[in-house]
Amino acid sequence: MKTQTSTPVKTKNKLPGRPISKTPLVSPLKSNGQKQKTDMDENDQTDMSERDKTKGSLKESEIRYRRLFESAKDGILILNATTGQINDVNPFLTDLLGYSHDELMGKKLWEIGFFKDEEANRAAFKELQEKKYIRYEELPLETKQGGHVEVEFVSNVYQANGSKVIQCNIRDISGRKQDKIHLEKINEELSVLVETLQTRDRDMKMIHQMNDLLQACKTLEEAFKVIGMACKDLFSGYSGGMAVLHDSGQFLETLTSWGPTPLLEDVFALEDCWAMRRGQEHEVTDPEVNMLCNHFTSPPKEGYLCLPMVVQAEMLGLFHLETPTGMSDDQAVNWKQKAVTVSEGVKISLSNLKLREIMHRQANHDTLTGLFNRRYLEDTLPRELNQAHRKNDPTSIAMLDIDHFKKFNDTYGHEAGDLILREMGHLFQESLRKSDIACRYGGEEFVIVLFDSTQKESLKRFETIRERINSLQLRYRDQLLGRMTVSIGIAEAIDNNMTSEELVAAADKALYAAKSAGRDCIIVFSELEQDKK
Repeated sequence: MKTQTSTPVKTKNKLPGRPISKTPLVSPLKSNGQKQKTDMDENDQTDMSERDKTKGSLKESEIRYRRLFESAKDGILILNATTGQINDVNPFLTDLLGYSHDELMGKKLWEIGFFKDEEANRAAFKELQEKKYIRYEELPLETKQGGHVEVEFVSNVYQANGSKVIQCNIRDISGRKQDKIHLEKINEELSVLVETLQTRDRDMKMIHQMNDLLQACKTLEEAFKVIGMACKDLFSGYSGGMAVLHDSGQFLETLTSWGPTPLLEDVFALEDCWAMRRGQEHEVTDPEVNMLCNHFTSPPKEGYLCLPMVVQAEMLGLFHLETPTGMSDDQAVNWKQKAVTVSEGVKISLSNLKLREIMHRQANHDTLTGLFNRRYLEDTLPRELNQAHRKNDPTSIAMLDIDHFKKFNDTYGHEAGDLILREMGHLFQESLRKSDIACRYGGEEFVIVLFDSTQKESLKRFETIRERINSLQLRYRDQLLGRMTVSIGIAEAIDNNMTSEELVAAADKALYAAKSAGRDCIIVFSELEQDKK
């Protein structure tokens, strides 16, 4: 068997040290094209992925927006910015206004019923197109059923899908509006309350001031003046008055009034007033319905209030007041309460003043004759005489004594003597002026002071008094008393340095001279002085 020997194959261009690749060789051009194609495929896949992501995001965004749009707790309208037509509306607004979605779609903003004024809304839409923004803090809308809703209305213009749209956000503020109205009502009530309290505080200060002035009054005349002035301010613009029971107890006298028109008669009987009859307040709210009193100057056209003034079962008088019309219940209560408060303060002050006058009268008057007493003369004459000296007014004083008065007492008794003294008091009060002073000086002696009267004038007046005393015809127990006479001494304060004691002493000397001259005559002190010379 022959053994075969292999012969080695020679190759060209063999590179030393580098193994021969068994992979087919690819031309460079073909290799680059394949790589570019591969890169493009990869980029397309990336773009498609990005677009898919973007679409997905947009879809998710649209879904989220739609969910927000559908579930929003405010009304939303989407309008065409050019035509004003409604492109979309959310459920909240349809529920709020009672319209269906289809009833609103495609309509123009001013064509639907919840905007009342078409012309105004056209103008507002035009303004929105120009300004791109409109806001109404409070806008009334009308529901389909005719109800009313208060809303806050905000609108904006923006681009959507290549066209301009208007988004209107409509927030129901009915609750807020009601809260606001409620708060305003509370504030108004608080303002009224504050004003009422301020008025009441002012009234109480005025009432307190009136009461202080009344406590300082010395006479009823002063008190009535204070009451009239105070009530004019307290009841400004309304008429009223106060009448006081006469000493006889048979009728009332109107002593003060206030307001535009006097209402009370000057004098009227107790029976003319229902309040005085019953001893309790009488209120008239309607003159056509209620019982009217009969003490008016003319029939009342409005309501009024009569309040009897009673202190410790003693009737003092009547407080009358006109009442305003158109008052609320609270105002009527406050008005009446103020009237009662004023009348209560007035009646207590008048009662105290009356008591003080009684005590003053008892201290300064003679209870038997009703004339001033000696104490009053000694307290008053120095002051009055000093005032007369300043004015350079002539002043005369006379001292009178009933002749043989002891004989009357011994013959007819002391009661007959008291009758004579009382008649003398009445005669002096009737014969003298209010400015003069008549006093019972002691026993059967009297002192009379005539202001602004010369000696000649005084002499003439006292001569008349003497003659009237002589003509008195007095009876006691069916028995005619004897003729009465008086002796009179007169002195004139001709010297400004002359004191009241000196003037009384001069009149006393003249009286003594009249008695010495045989009584039933008048002696002037100056004549005595001339006789001495």
